[in-house]
Amino acid sequence: MSVRFEVVDPAATRALRHAVLRPDRAAADPLPGDDLADAVHLGAIDDAGVVLCTCFVYADPCPWRPDRAAAWHLRQMATAPDLRGQGLGGGVVEAAADLARERGGRLLWCHAREPAVAFYRRHGFESFGPVFADGPYRIPHRRISRELSSAPASSQL
Repeated sequence: MSVRFEVVDPAATRALRHAVLRPDRAAADPLPGDDLADAVHLGAIDDAGVVLCTCFVYADPCPWRPDRAAAWHLRQMATAPDLRGQGLGGGVVEAAADLARERGGRLLWCHAREPAVAFYRRHGFESFGPVFADGPYRIPHRRISRELSSAPASSQL
């Protein structure tokens, strides 16, 4: 199977984001961030055009790094459960970092679910502060961020 990492239509990511991140909600229910007009959705796409992994990013100041200009927020990272551990998430994170960098971003940040923190650390993110419970589901998260160099790492978006 060949995979490409690219900007995708948000509608193409919806089913995967629902299944992985909010399986208790009806398919028609909005997801957090769906209303963000400036968000750019990225995906790992297979030969048939199926989104296997996704996230979205947008310019947004980092709350715990207010001194850091040009910050981008990464949200709704989701990988098909049967495809985890195959590099898809890493490819999508690198595509997100490249896109943010190409648009002037110098910091990429998110609230990572606690079980995913090790994944993000492998991709250059650092944790800030203690674990906290986020959102209505009270899921344990950590604040994490990654400095972005001026040179893109991998993709051409």
